[in-house]
Amino acid sequence: MLHFSNAIYQLMALLMSLLMAFGGITMPSTDDTLKTKNPSTVLDFVVTGDTQVSNIMPEREVNLISFSEDMKNSEIELDAFLVIGDVTENGFQEEYDRIYDSINGFNVRNYIMCTGNHDLRLNEYNQGTARFFDFMNKLNNGQNPQNSTHYKYMIDGYTFLVLGSDEWRLEDAFISDEQLQWLNLELKEATKNGRPVFVLCHYPLAESHGLPGTWGSSNSDDVYGSLPTYVAKEDPDLTGSIGKQTNEVYEIINDYKNVFFMTGHLHTGFGKNTYQTIDEANNVQGINVPSVGIDNKDGSYNNPATGLYVEVTPTKVIFYARDFGNGKFLTTNEFEQAVMEYELV
Repeated sequence: MLHFSNAIYQLMALLMSLLMAFGGITMPSTDDTLKTKNPSTVLDFVVTGDTQVSNIMPEREVNLISFSEDMKNSEIELDAFLVIGDVTENGFQEEYDRIYDSINGFNVRNYIMCTGNHDLRLNEYNQGTARFFDFMNKLNNGQNPQNSTHYKYMIDGYTFLVLGSDEWRLEDAFISDEQLQWLNLELKEATKNGRPVFVLCHYPLAESHGLPGTWGSSNSDDVYGSLPTYVAKEDPDLTGSIGKQTNEVYEIINDYKNVFFMTGHLHTGFGKNTYQTIDEANNVQGINVPSVGIDNKDGSYNNPATGLYVEVTPTKVIFYARDFGNGKFLTTNEFEQAVMEYELV
């Protein structure tokens, strides 16, 4: 079996080389490279989701290669690169090896990622998580090593809290009481100084970001406008969401100010369902990021290989929508919320 996996790995490497050599992979433009937008920026990072590299689906890797080339064309050193789960399609070692080869050369100081259902569901839980930890810790050269699906990552005094399933699940997650208590305590400490806190979770809250309609749907005609402020239901439809602990997670993040809850899982493009306020008074914001590897849907801009460039200033957090595959920032003609600013409270 190992010899077969190695053979597939070598075949994919050869295929990607041939595609690049003969123009089968479109390289992004360098006319609008990634660069600092706001001179007051004190922290910046790129966040995307669902790279879902597969050892048998070369089209996914084509998208990742275009995305990666744009990252390597960047004019700046980023503080971090974030992937909100489903790093791989099946959690296989050769898939982690392939994505490592693509993103290891980024000009970033830190890599922060969370597990998604695809990273774990075809593996025994401990085996799947071990592969994920080895991959991320290798990217960070052994600095800030992690060995839990939920963890804290600090960058220059700014806090990133990562959530993950505490047991094997197929589509959703199980967030244990221990993890919920950890989240509450960490948010209490991290929000004392008024700085924003970024919570990464592959799975959205139940009935947020257009769920359940955006789960497994085809493209919607209703892609413009914005979503109302989120309201948690006593008995929500859990389709496509974090699962049974959705209200517990909501109640915790809702208690604190300037929390940015960033999710993936839906493969939803840039559009009406990208941003949703969770609590207006406390400035708790939900951001659902698009997919790199898989075609997106339910948006006004559905290209793959897309994501967000994020700048943090002393007074605000700013999200810029970017098509990394084509090497450009989006305009408001392509996506109404191409630039989204949140004032800190």
